[in-house]
Amino acid sequence: MSYFPFFIEIGQKPCLVVGGGRVALRKIEKLLPFGGKITVVSPAFCREVEEMEGIRRIQRKFEPADIEGMLFVIGATDDEAVNAEISTLCRKRNIPVNIVDDREKCSFFFPALVKKGEFVAGFSSGGGSPLAAQFIRNKVEAAVPEGFEKVVALLAEVRERVKKEIPDSKKREQAFKRIFALALEKEGDVSEEEIDAILRKEEERNG
Repeated sequence: MSYFPFFIEIGQKPCLVVGGGRVALRKIEKLLPFGGKITVVSPAFCREVEEMEGIRRIQRKFEPADIEGMLFVIGATDDEAVNAEISTLCRKRNIPVNIVDDREKCSFFFPALVKKGEFVAGFSSGGGSPLAAQFIRNKVEAAVPEGFEKVVALLAEVRERVKKEIPDSKKREQAFKRIFALALEKEGDVSEEEIDAILRKEEERNG
């Protein structure tokens, strides 16, 4: 059965990573840009996790109470019994859980990510082959045009203005297409005057 790729807001939401080694480090590094309130529980931390800013560290063994109130939990320990306990506890409480390298104990998978500003794409093989997901991720990242994060930011910035100034849905769609094409061509560096010209043209088109 395939897994549906939900995109959820995790900014300022509590999430838990159990484990303090390099596997946990890779997960934490992917989560940090999304602004979650990350708690890391482990009897010991590798140097990178120990020195990392923006996370809360609790240096002890995992306890069942650690999962309470968490949006999701990631188990990244090298102890199969601890990982199994984390999975069981989370499933009983309907807390999404990912146990690294053990698909049977996961209720969600950690995708291979491409992030360019607010543009995010995630790829998963359903836990069957992380290498395959990473392969496609690398292909997509290489295909993302230069300045694409600026293109997305520009479109987000003008979205409400376009909706307000062009009430006709077909003309509005054309305006967005023209702005997008110009932004791609200029790597996001589109002036206010150029936006004005596009909107005027679409407002005047076909009356």
